Amino acid sequence: MTTLNFADLKAEAESKASAGLTFIGPAGETIHLRPLATVPGGDLKAVLAHIDALGSDKVSDVTKIHAMDAALVAVATDKKAMAAALDELPLDGRSRIFEAWMEAAEVPEA
Repeated sequence: MTTLNFADLKAEAESKASAGLTFIGPAGETIHLRPLATVPGGDLKAVLAHIDALGSDKVSDVTKIHAMDAALVAVATDKKAMAAALDELPLDGRSRIFEAWMEAAEVPEA
């Protein structure tokens, strides 16, 4: 019989999390954006829903911008700092972070 240990599985996921993207926030804080495969439960479902919204022709541009920001906050190790940083950035900067995260995290395009 095979036995899996929660602590071992969590540690393995955390060791893979370094493959994501590091973002330095406005106050010099380091915010790590985790790869999709290492994002836990509720955050993963939220990110997938936001990525689906980004690929939909049925949602407005405003909704797509919100979905992009919400996905970045969901994968961030410091959600509060990420949300604050996104609030201070123009759309171009936020888009660049999202695209870099998608590439670094090897997320399939929506």
